[in-house]
Amino acid sequence: MRPRADTLLFWAGAACTYGCRTCPIDPSSAPDAADIAELHRQLVALPDRGGRLVLLVGGEPFLRKDILRYVATIRGNGSTPGIVTTGLALGYPQVRERLRSSGLAYLRLQLFGTGEDHDRNSGVEGAFDLVLGGVRSWLEEADGVCDLDVAINVRGRRPESLKAEVERIAEALDSSVQIVVAADGVADWDRFSEVVRELDGWNDDPGRPLVAWEGLREAGSPAACMTVPRLLPNFVATAPRSCCLGDFSSLGMDAQQSAQSNSFNFVRTGVVVPFVDSSEACRAHEASRDEASREGASDREMWLVEGDELAQYATDTGDFDAEAVARIKDQWSHVFVDRAAAGVLDDFREGMRRVIPDSTCRDCTERGHCGRRFRVVGGQPFAREEAWIADYVRRLRGRVLDVGCGEQLYRDEIVPLVRSGTVHYTGLDPDEPSLSDWRKILPEGDYFQGGVEDFRVEAAAYDRILCLRSLNHVFDLDEAIGRMAEMLKPGGELLIVETTPFAMLRRPEQVAAADAAPRAGHQHFRNATSEDVLPYTRRRSLQVLTHHAVGFRTTNEWILLLKRPEAR
Repeated sequence: MRPRADTLLFWAGAACTYGCRTCPIDPSSAPDAADIAELHRQLVALPDRGGRLVLLVGGEPFLRKDILRYVATIRGNGSTPGIVTTGLALGYPQVRERLRSSGLAYLRLQLFGTGEDHDRNSGVEGAFDLVLGGVRSWLEEADGVCDLDVAINVRGRRPESLKAEVERIAEALDSSVQIVVAADGVADWDRFSEVVRELDGWNDDPGRPLVAWEGLREAGSPAACMTVPRLLPNFVATAPRSCCLGDFSSLGMDAQQSAQSNSFNFVRTGVVVPFVDSSEACRAHEASRDEASREGASDREMWLVEGDELAQYATDTGDFDAEAVARIKDQWSHVFVDRAAAGVLDDFREGMRRVIPDSTCRDCTERGHCGRRFRVVGGQPFAREEAWIADYVRRLRGRVLDVGCGEQLYRDEIVPLVRSGTVHYTGLDPDEPSLSDWRKILPEGDYFQGGVEDFRVEAAAYDRILCLRSLNHVFDLDEAIGRMAEMLKPGGELLIVETTPFAMLRRPEQVAAADAAPRAGHQHFRNATSEDVLPYTRRRSLQVLTHHAVGFRTTNEWILLLKRPEAR
């Protein structure tokens, strides 16, 4: 569990002796009542402390000999403990062992540069090598249940060396670690902005630790909105507040997300031309010139083979730019014909058929003036993916959590398992009417209304977790994956199934009916691919068992089957 805006911070490191020159907090300002009784009082006063992350900060928390009693107090009050530290204590095997057994869920190490820069700023000779050695030992010995961040603080330092520092830390550590660049207190925002751009694309490489940014939305900074449009996948943002990191606004998903569309329509225009087999004799491009004379319009039209005719379809979507439309239509061909009567598309298996490009257009000299023609593919478009998912669901055993259970697509597989006692089923969904319907079908299950980010249950509670077409609806992607990973038992599996954007070929009356239909009560916040999601799962040390990505040879439905490592 990584920090969120509602994280409770508790001062547990008064009288820091390291003398970090970059730390903005005066240790003498620590509250006099910073003791276990005060911590207990604050925890009891929390309106919703179940699962809440409580960070012990300083100064240096490990200067307190009773630090593990603080951790135990947090656990005993139903919250989740984390520590922000300079990391020197990790060099001691007995400290690492006691931390692991204490149930610590989050650990942040603060660096003030690399090598001699960190040593000089921290006031401890050899500190950088000692910290990295401790981190490597922690990773070798840990079971993956504790999130680990390594934070680079740039307060009072020029940012020229930042890129090299990130690269040096990444070389020394494995990809399960997250590197956080804490930008609070940057002196030269113009140069810092250049460094951010230099690291654009860093997270595209799955072999690297994930890089997250803090403080980029600090009021008045020139970098205030620099990374927001590219938050996923190239940037992950986090927003804890801690000693030496200052106070800043959140760049997390909860601060930036708004509803997004996941599909658009190509609407039948009424323009038709005769179907012919040869590209030389085809006249579609002539009609395209008449109907689509503006530049780039051919990307927004297509021709569907309908018997002896080619029917023109066009889109005026404003939800997707030209690049996204071209990817959906021409690169991946994730386009489907709506076969249902107007307004009754409720069966994605039989109500849709995929279309793919007609090979006749491949060598046509008029391709640049025409949206290309497509043919309908027979059979259920999602048959392969759905057969795999249904087979997996039939093999479920033990305690199962179904995140976003309301769709009920696999009731025929789930109901017999629950009634036979093979599966203890828990359904979670934000939509109460959907839960009510599911309760009537399967009253033997346990049901909870809400999102997975706010679902509180003991750690390692479930053998299997299903997240089927629900991930794009969660508000905070990072928090959701973190919660699901935390709830898995060692050796447990998480199945994520989601879809990328697609287009529908529809007649005008179908579009009108779809536009008039009531909208779902929960929003669609992103259009993540499986590749977008992998960095979030890697830093939770989840192993990939199956990865079915989207592409031209697949539908727009992707699958990730992940496993939490066995306990050592």
